Amino acid sequence: MRENLQLVRRLHRLPGGNADVADIIDRLALTPYADRRARTLSLGNLQRLALAKALIHTPDLLILDEPVNGLDPAGVVEIRTLLAGLAHQHGTTVLLSSHLLAEVARLATRIGILHQGRLHAEHQADQLDRRRHRHLHLATRDDTAADRVLRAHGYRPHPADGGGLHLIDEHALTRPEQVATVLVHAGVPPTRLVTVEEDLEAYFLRIVGADHA
Repeated sequence: MRENLQLVRRLHRLPGGNADVADIIDRLALTPYADRRARTLSLGNLQRLALAKALIHTPDLLILDEPVNGLDPAGVVEIRTLLAGLAHQHGTTVLLSSHLLAEVARLATRIGILHQGRLHAEHQADQLDRRRHRHLHLATRDDTAADRVLRAHGYRPHPADGGGLHLIDEHALTRPEQVATVLVHAGVPPTRLVTVEEDLEAYFLRIVGADHA
């Protein structure tokens, strides 16, 4: 592995001997494998080696495809921290392609949704948060009575899949405690009251499905 990275260093004509090779090996937690042949490495460590090759010359633009493929949870966190540090501390632009949408949501500041070669949507992460559907899910011991009470107070409950009710009213989402108070005073206290937010995977499927409807 070390020789592999030394070759990459020479191809990039980096100054300073092999100090940058030792540094990148250490940053990617590859020191125990530094003198092993690349073909003997596990899938996760091969992924780290590929990242080391890409990072050794501290690029301004880094394009990655599934960078955490094959890594264990601890390795995923290490790579996430490394990429975030590149962006925040070194100003590196990281273009990341991944099917692990939860990981994309954790890391990306701007997100594009690609499907079958077409860009369906592109948003800043905070804009995307506002576009993702949210609802207040509640359950009681008598959902029929709860529905009646809520409608009498101006809410618009809908039956939820699997039981219970959900509310998409903005005032219910911003003040769920008022929903609870109404139900308690009416004698049908909630046994469950939680705000549910659409995750990136659900948003992806909704956007792609809408465009194909």
